Amino acid sequence: MKKYICFLIFLASITVFGQSKDEIRIIIVRHAEKMTDNPKEKDPELTTKGNERAVDLATRLHESGKIDVAYTTDYRRTRNTAQPTATSNKITLQIYDASKLQEFAKNVLKKDFSKTVLIVGHSNTVLETIEALGGKRPIDSIGDQEYDNAFLMLIKADGSIKTEVFKYGAPSSNTEGPQIIH
Repeated sequence: MKKYICFLIFLASITVFGQSKDEIRIIIVRHAEKMTDNPKEKDPELTTKGNERAVDLATRLHESGKIDVAYTTDYRRTRNTAQPTATSNKITLQIYDASKLQEFAKNVLKKDFSKTVLIVGHSNTVLETIEALGGKRPIDSIGDQEYDNAFLMLIKADGSIKTEVFKYGAPSSNTEGPQIIH
């Protein structure tokens, strides 16, 4: 219940701030739970729980208004996390290169200003993306088993930045070791 109330506050903050031409709203998430049964697999699919989280993200974001642009890295787990949101907003996923975050951030801020943007990344790129966009890390790190963080950045034309952290979907296990595969 506490998680749901936090997400309602997240949705309310998006609505309260409204869509303004002098700001960009960016929601950044890590991809949902991925298959880990084959350690040699470099591009795994989402687990059942991961697919459920992706749908939950789309549902929650749909309740808060339109997503104008969705970016993912070129991996199945990020694309599959963002696809339900893209489908519900009738937009095409755009691929970005996480090894060039500064360039990506500059392009997003220039091209997508006054829009609402979803960015799906990885545990080792989400916080770095927030920094590349000019924000400060709202948490120290994202653990290997953490999938339930959502970050909302509001960046105004005057350069002011507000970053908030919210939970969404089922709580992450937050325990080390292999994920449940099904």
